[in-house]
Amino acid sequence: MFTTLIRRTGLEKAPFANITRYKSKKVWPPDFSKLNAKQQFRFERKLKRRSKLKWARPRWVKGVKIAQLSSILSRSTWCKCRSLC
Repeated sequence: MFTTLIRRTGLEKAPFANITRYKSKKVWPPDFSKLNAKQQFRFERKLKRRSKLKWARPRWVKGVKIAQLSSILSRSTWCKCRSLC
């Protein structure tokens, strides 16, 4: 009824390309030796933009900025109060 873990490990896994229903229109990454300079520049720019979007962490950056600002303000306030006493 249920396949066991041992049986599943023995089976050969199908590659991802065979699983998808829809064929891709373009091969990625393209062969840069066959492209001219303008097309290479376009692909590089697109890849940089996509990687920036993928690795952007706006909530993390905002949290770090708030933590840094609060630690600086608390330290300066503490030093100010310490010098007055």
